[in-house]
Amino acid sequence: MATLAADWLTARLLRRSTTDLGVFLPAGFPSAYADAEVLRTFASRGARLFEIGVPYSDPFLDGPVIAEAYKRALSRGTTMVDVLETVRQVATTTWAPVVVVSYWGPVLRYGGPERFAQDLATAGAAGAMIVDLPLEEAGPWLAASHQSGLTTPQLVSRRASDERLARVCSAASGWVYAPAAEAALTGYTGRLDVEALERFTQRLRAAGSVPVVTGIGVSSPGMARSLRDLVDGVVIGTPAIQPLLEMSPSDGLRAAADRVALFAAALQRPADPANLFRPDYIGMM
Repeated sequence: MATLAADWLTARLLRRSTTDLGVFLPAGFPSAYADAEVLRTFASRGARLFEIGVPYSDPFLDGPVIAEAYKRALSRGTTMVDVLETVRQVATTTWAPVVVVSYWGPVLRYGGPERFAQDLATAGAAGAMIVDLPLEEAGPWLAASHQSGLTTPQLVSRRASDERLARVCSAASGWVYAPAAEAALTGYTGRLDVEALERFTQRLRAAGSVPVVTGIGVSSPGMARSLRDLVDGVVIGTPAIQPLLEMSPSDGLRAAADRVALFAAALQRPADPANLFRPDYIGMM
């Protein structure tokens, strides 16, 4: 199942005629039973891939909104077993590929890369991105993921040399993640240097053939629209999570789903009539 999900993820992102919207949500948030339902709702409003976060007590790469969502999930006792169950539910009830996002600590506490990769594959994940694992230390994880048929998206800095970009692209599968806001935490709402991101995506495409996905700082549909011709996917987290933190469950879900729909609409390019009856185009609707 993991290999099929991984192939579907890659096939989606390599269709350069579209830019897919991804949505990040921590497992166990807003509750252990509501997370999968939230993601299914997002799928119905235009999300085409999902990142499911493993709650972590020290998410040093994340801003206050995602950190608070992690905190609430942990306070409810969310474990890696719960993460895997959320993956299973979403993978079996939507067409959206699921990539798990984790810090390295929870992977080690769960039993290491082999067990983590095997159980993700069994749950139906397309892959996993370990956000704080340096490439130089990633050998066991990359080997375990490959053995289990998982993709291994890689987070990469635009300050990296061309040589390092080539190494990262060689190790990556699924996508390379190019932050829209360099050296910023998730939830950044400041100005984006679109020209700098464009130059970086050009370097990444020269370094390898892996799809390019961006996020971190894509705080409005207008920003998403300005990036849609540069990348193969845009992932949002904070804009969808914030209403779930601040409102009642029903109002929060409605507001979050409306935001997802606006981001998805912003990424749509004008329709080419020649595409209207292609199976992959119909699948986007």
